[in-house]
Amino acid sequence: MASLIHPDEPVPANFSGLAEIFEFTNWDGKYTKFNCGQAAACTYLTHCGVLRPDGAVMLEIEKAHPPDNLGGWFGTSRYCVERICRAHGLNLQEVTGEDELRCYLGEQNPVIVMLGVPGKRLWRWQMPAGHWMVAYGFDDEFVYLSNQGRMTWDEFRGGWHALIPRLIRMNGRGLAVSLG
Repeated sequence: MASLIHPDEPVPANFSGLAEIFEFTNWDGKYTKFNCGQAAACTYLTHCGVLRPDGAVMLEIEKAHPPDNLGGWFGTSRYCVERICRAHGLNLQEVTGEDELRCYLGEQNPVIVMLGVPGKRLWRWQMPAGHWMVAYGFDDEFVYLSNQGRMTWDEFRGGWHALIPRLIRMNGRGLAVSLG
């Protein structure tokens, strides 16, 4: 449920990013299997002071901007996440590559990311899936993500360059308001 989250305790000495962020998860909405894009947008908009830190706000966002890939059955498109933010006065810029991601996070500017994650199994095959999250910090070992928890850099890189992010132009990219 929507709440403040923090990096590990004690915070690693080499941690860069936000000490806390108000997180929305899939469970804060109606379309729990397909609404991670809305959760990421709500987390980001709340951080920017545009939305109130209230779990009910995600239902409003879902009503105005429901999951849209193949009627919502394949989740939320990049276009929809950007449209949600634009509708609330934020124009997102592309954050390209790990160096730029680290720069944004080091300036305490979280970044919306899409990562490939393991999906359902179909016989012997693992189906590809994607998951929207907000990266809000990092240290030498981990990236800290909303609606997920921490992830090792190797896991993050693998998911960031997986099939699903490639299909929606999010391969090695994130979305955030400009630093400048």
